[in-house]
Amino acid sequence: MRKTLASTVVIKGIGLHTGLPATMTFQPAENGITFLRTDLSGARPIVADVYHVGSTLRGTNLKNDTAEVCTVEHVLSALHALGITDVAVEMDGPEPPVTDGASDEYADAFANAGLKELSAEQPVLNLTKKITYTSGDIFYSAEPADKLTFHFVYEHKNPLVAHLEYTVELTPENYREQIARARTFGFEEELAFLKAHGLAKGGNLENAVIIGKDHFLNERRYPDEMVRHKLLDLIGDISLTGLKLPPLKISCRGGGHKHNVIFAKILLENREEKWK
Repeated sequence: MRKTLASTVVIKGIGLHTGLPATMTFQPAENGITFLRTDLSGARPIVADVYHVGSTLRGTNLKNDTAEVCTVEHVLSALHALGITDVAVEMDGPEPPVTDGASDEYADAFANAGLKELSAEQPVLNLTKKITYTSGDIFYSAEPADKLTFHFVYEHKNPLVAHLEYTVELTPENYREQIARARTFGFEEELAFLKAHGLAKGGNLENAVIIGKDHFLNERRYPDEMVRHKLLDLIGDISLTGLKLPPLKISCRGGGHKHNVIFAKILLENREEKWK
């Protein structure tokens, strides 16, 4: 069954890329997941699905013809992992609070608020065969399995993170214990470029893992925190199908927001029956 929050949740803070303050209010709802910019006159709610992705530059950004919200993947990831299908989100800024760079503050707040079961069933993403997508060295696949698992392989030229991989069975408990605390990350040599392009204004050593040429500039929560965060992002982006994920094995090597969203669209196109 579809689920919403049992009570309202409020989270405040600054955005990762914009550095602007925002207050997010999550309210029980029955019409899917929507984002409303209360700071913009005439703005209408933006539906959280693949068809409202406006861009994927350093994050997943949703828009309609009246407004845009940026970097929503951490919020979506926590909602999806906890099984929340319907919530009306109001925010008085362009970007969700980065909190600690992960999704644990959101997941904890949603869990503490409690969930309420709705009367309608959530459509299921039924797959009867293995679905794959490749772009250069990037690879995705999804296939029927006996449980829902996500597997990610992250590779980079930097020797500190040359090859990392992680697999998790997606349950609310596993997500909160193994994935939700994994923070966003970046490379020291990229910081000047990001700042010059108006990005990472809210990033710091408290909410992001910064990787130097031969050492980490701050402490990691896990030795493989970077690949766990890539899984966190993937879960959030795949949730934009708007469908319940049945037992599947979902694998990714080297992907990011752009390709996550492309793969989500491919999954929708290949489901067994539309909105079954």
